[in-house]
Amino acid sequence: MAETRPTEPVRLDGRKLEGGGQLVRIAVALSALTGQSIAIDHIRGNRSGKKGLKASHLAALETLAELSGSRLVKAQVGSCATEFHPPSYGQGEARRTNTEINIRLPTPGSVFLVFQALYPYLLRSETADRIRVSIIGGTNVSSSPSYDYVSQVLIPNFARVGLPPLSVSLEKRGWSSAPGQEQMGKVLFEIDSLWRAGGGPPSAVFPSIDLRRYQRGTISQIDITILAPDDRLIAKPNRDARRHHGYNAETDQPETVREFMERQAHRILRKRLKDLPADLFSAGGSEGVSPETGASGAVPIQTHTTEATRRRSCLYVLIVAHTSTGFRIGRDALYGSLKGEKKPKKRQRKPEEDMSRRLKDLVDECVKNFIHELNDPRLQPQKDASGTVRHQPCVDEFMRDQLVVFEALGRSSDAQESRVGEGHEDERYWSLHTQTAQWVCREMLGEDCLG
Repeated sequence: MAETRPTEPVRLDGRKLEGGGQLVRIAVALSALTGQSIAIDHIRGNRSGKKGLKASHLAALETLAELSGSRLVKAQVGSCATEFHPPSYGQGEARRTNTEINIRLPTPGSVFLVFQALYPYLLRSETADRIRVSIIGGTNVSSSPSYDYVSQVLIPNFARVGLPPLSVSLEKRGWSSAPGQEQMGKVLFEIDSLWRAGGGPPSAVFPSIDLRRYQRGTISQIDITILAPDDRLIAKPNRDARRHHGYNAETDQPETVREFMERQAHRILRKRLKDLPADLFSAGGSEGVSPETGASGAVPIQTHTTEATRRRSCLYVLIVAHTSTGFRIGRDALYGSLKGEKKPKKRQRKPEEDMSRRLKDLVDECVKNFIHELNDPRLQPQKDASGTVRHQPCVDEFMRDQLVVFEALGRSSDAQESRVGEGHEDERYWSLHTQTAQWVCREMLGEDCLG
């Protein structure tokens, strides 16, 4: 990776493609790593409502500037343009940094999006100690990775493609799904730098990550995570209680909100899995598969986490598939983030009926998106010009864009040449976020950084 810094900064249009905060985070991370100055205009220009830097973006920029000794220009909350000027680095030079980093956001913005900007730089740090990063903010925030997704999907996938050990621990959950009732959370990351993992400077380089050589494989196990309160869905049982959703006929007792969500998640998921092709599952075609449940009936579905929350506005569901090739595929849903969610009309339903509908809608949305992630019937396999079948990415849509920067940093010309013809991902699966990440990497590292 060339690290010679031109005299003029790379200029980036913040409205490009997805046009959100991801563009800023990746650009500044690469700037701090390479010593290449950047100037970004029209920050978050494609966002509806307020544009410019949010508090979480500013926290990431200021932390990276402090760690790398960079100069940050015109950066404040609401800024629609900023510049980042890092010091020049020699070829292959490692970065020194603090091993104890503490960040406190003023609002429950996503701690994981802040971490996304810091992580590539911290991996190149020259230290034999583990780096500890404590961030106070939001852990379950709309349009961002949750703690549960990060711990169950993102970190295992990072390890699968060869990045150094990384751990995350939850000290307190932070929610932003209830206006006026926001809760601040706290998360601790422990990071092994490339220098530490490799035993010294010669190994302080990013591993070669070429997702063309990874297949998704089949589904061998599915986990469900439910976060919801433990108050009863039906406040006062009566002779009509059994007709209400939220009454468990097996226990002859009304269910809690959490119990109701967990039961619905298992029921709806199992029902939807029956419609998927048998070859998606590791048990497909094996003896003992029930004709009623299909191949999916032999795949274990278990509750990974069930946790009580304090409010009915704090609701969350995550579904994770384990694949035969060692990857994790995840989809989640957070209360208050459903598209087109309608508010109930006054006196239209009893409170428990309305709540049960909302809970089922939340679970159903998550299951629907998970099933779509496993199998999109609109996308039939295609062959490229060489006759090679293009395959679905080995990770889910949201994980895919998280890997782009590491692909670009670890790609070498030798690796590209040795793997020509091994297969290609089907680009139709790439989200706008993935395409945006690829564009930023090419602007910063050159057209050949992603092959």
